[in-house]
Amino acid sequence: AGSTMTANVCKKITAQLTGAIGKQEDVSVQLEALDILSDMLSRLGGTLYSFHSSILTCLLPQLTSPRLAVRKRAIIALGHLVLTCSGNIFSELTEHLLAELKRNESTSTTRTYIQCVAGVSRQAGHRIGEHLEKIIPLIVQYSNVDDDELREYCFQAFESFVRRCPKEMDPHISSVMALCLKYITFDPNYNYDNEEEEEEMMETENGEDEEQG
Repeated sequence: AGSTMTANVCKKITAQLTGAIGKQEDVSVQLEALDILSDMLSRLGGTLYSFHSSILTCLLPQLTSPRLAVRKRAIIALGHLVLTCSGNIFSELTEHLLAELKRNESTSTTRTYIQCVAGVSRQAGHRIGEHLEKIIPLIVQYSNVDDDELREYCFQAFESFVRRCPKEMDPHISSVMALCLKYITFDPNYNYDNEEEEEEMMETENGEDEEQG
């Protein structure tokens, strides 16, 4: 009886929560609503099956929120949603993420979408495997962008793919390994520009010495 009552209460307040999340007028209310919705999805995701579409519609715009905390909580909520959502809802989510990654509107939002892909992968497991052929080339592309934070999120996504979808990742392991070997020696605190300038100066000095000789 207790679990039935809890499920009924959750069903009644879901619409109010999605409405509060969508208004974006009071960030503190948004954050509280996102936390409650995440908790409900993690515990009673299957019970809220009829609300999954409206929940997805509510959460996706939050990934472009100017507030980083809102974006992070939206990613967490989406991660809980994919645990129990239908194949159609899951495909709608992944297609949206792919489209936004291709748009690459800004580095900040691209970071968020890659974090979301990694978060969805961690929760959905093998379900994301069929979408990896489209996702991997984009993650590889962004891992070569000169942005350390973005690159870190790319490697976190690779790690999740390898853990959750080893079979589907098999054809891509060599390219991921190449990226790992490339950046394993990269030191973000080292000024590589100075090294290039020193090499240019040495080449100039050597050339002058040869001319004088």
